[in-house]
Order: sequence, then C-alpha cells, then structure tokens
Amino acid sequence: MVPVFDSQPGGSERVYVFHGTDSTQVLGPEHLMARVRALLTAAGASPAPAPAPHPDIASRPFTAESLQHPGDAGPGARPREHSTVSELSVGLGAEQFWDRVEAGSWATWRDRWPGAAQGPLFPPSTPQWLSDAPRWELDPLAPALGPAASGGWVRSPAQAWDEPGPTSPPERSAETGHEHHRGVGLFQLTDLESFWVFASERDTPEIVARCESLAAAHPAFSWLTGYFDPRDVPGSLRLPAECLPVLHADLEAAGFAVDTWW
Repeated sequence: MVPVFDSQPGGSERVYVFHGTDSTQVLGPEHLMARVRALLTAAGASPAPAPAPHPDIASRPFTAESLQHPGDAGPGARPREHSTVSELSVGLGAEQFWDRVEAGSWATWRDRWPGAAQGPLFPPSTPQWLSDAPRWELDPLAPALGPAASGGWVRSPAQAWDEPGPTSPPERSAETGHEHHRGVGLFQLTDLESFWVFASERDTPEIVARCESLAAAHPAFSWLTGYFDPRDVPGSLRLPAECLPVLHADLEAAGFAVDTWW
C-alpha cells in the first residue's frame, strides 16, 4: 500500500451524514464539503445540483394525513440565509456512497502526497473526519412520539454518534482522539413546515427537556416529536419551523455549538 498523509480538520469542525433511500446528503464546513466533492468526482460520481426530495416522508408533518398533498414541495434548492454549514448531495445510497468515497481516496492519493513528510503517513482511505461523522438514515416507518407524522431520521446502525467508528491505525487514533462535543444540528432536510434536531444520544434528553420548558412561552414547541429506532433510542426530533430561531438562541445560551441549514 502507498502511504498517504491526510491532515485532519480542527476538533470544532462538525460534519453530518444523512442517507436517504437512494441519496446521501452531507453537511459541514465548505472546505470539507469540497474535499468530499473531490473524492466523489474522482470516483466517477457527480454531486447533484440540489438535495433529493423525500416523497416517503410527510412534507406537512403537522397537517392531518387526509389534507396532505402529494405535490407538496420539499426544501429543494433555495437561498439559505441562516445556514452555518455547506451542503453536498449525491444520488447514491449508503453503501454506494461509502464505496465511491473509498475509491476516490485511492484515485486522489497523488494529490494528497506531501512535499515533505510532516507526520505519520497512512494508506489511502476515507478521511477519518468523514468516516467518524455521525450518520442518520431516513426510515419512513420510524415510530413518532408526538403529534407529527410518522417516518423520520434514525441513527445509522452502521455508526451512531456515540459509538466507535471504523478501526484506525493506533498512531492515528492517538493523534486525533475522540472527545464528546455538544454539537447540535438544526436542519430543514425534508420540508419547509418543520425542521429536524440532530444531537448525540447523550445530549438529546436535555434538548427535549429544554423544548418542553420553552413550550410555556412558545406553544409551537408542544408539537415536539421524536423518532425512534429499533432500540427505542430517539434518532432525531422534529419541530415546527417557527421554533427554529428560538431553539437556536436557547441552545447557544446553554453552551451548545449549533449548526444550522435553513
């Protein structure tokens, strides 16, 4: 194998991976999204110009099922003036996405060869900041605890946020380490009527409690809905869009690092 140096981003830079039925969406800092784009392109996979729609998820989650309209539009491509992250979408399911990323790592190893070795060298592989990123999968049948429609994002069985990622070389693991961070994603991934809350399993109960306390002054928080995986662990939370700026301010005041895409 050819050793290749792959510098790691700072610990404060967060990346989120979302797998739909036949699509994958990645959110994170622009320079890291550019690296994902380069890996996919080198492997022959062209990123999509806009996020894929999710027709199997209710686009009006707080509207009675009988009043749903099949043609309701999802968030699609539009200006997102309140976004703190960049976005990349590709028409690949989970397995195909990671296969193309791995292939792109081999295809671009010459581009990442250092002029002079400044640290340990490793075989071409998926960048650790990407392989360690928390992943969610869209489950149209995910049970909903709350008033919104069923079907939502659950933690990927392949790698949940608080579970260890793929095995890394000992030197590399020691160099990067894994520290619990209080990052929370507030993203409009499926529709304009609502937004999703993505946090670690450890922090989710506190965020639920904060939403419940905010309901006294902001009744829309009473529509809080959680989506559960087969372990009965909440993978994501869903709230009406009007709650987004209120929750954003509350979480930042509590010391959470909040990422937004809306």
